[in-house]
Amino acid sequence: MKKITEPNHLEYAMYYENYIKKVDKTVSVLDQLKLNAKSTVELIKSLNETQLTYSYAEGKWSIKDIIQHLIDCERVFIYRAMRFARNDKSPLPFFDEDAFAKEANADKLTTSKLLKEFTTTRNATIAFFNNQSASVMKRIGIASNYNMSVRACAWIICGHEIHHMGVIKERYLLNKI
Repeated sequence: MKKITEPNHLEYAMYYENYIKKVDKTVSVLDQLKLNAKSTVELIKSLNETQLTYSYAEGKWSIKDIIQHLIDCERVFIYRAMRFARNDKSPLPFFDEDAFAKEANADKLTTSKLLKEFTTTRNATIAFFNNQSASVMKRIGIASNYNMSVRACAWIICGHEIHHMGVIKERYLLNKI
């Protein structure tokens, strides 16, 4: 799979640094996206409905909410990447992840529908990034008032998933449900 070089600190807002640091620098980010998706799907398929709709604290998302959040964020970042890849210089706004989660009602979706949406989104993401040249990957746009490159979007999507899968394992699955 295509190699997408790591973005430098001028290509994303510093609050994304945590996600980018989680990406394995020895493996192509596109290969990681593919492998991460497989692991995520396997984990979700191994859980029952009680586990998938469990919240470890009042006001916290369920595992289904987290998966929908990953889908929503991936779509936002792939949209940003597409706009920047096409040299669109229009600033792109923030998005409210909590409002997205509330409106998505992920707990009402079947697991199979949620996983189909996740897989379809991931496949589209990989196809998009796989079709971009190295020079396009370095194009910069503005998102949430900060510079962001096309390649930073790929790395953020990957690290974001790694982050949330860690949260699921630490805060949801270590508890006895």
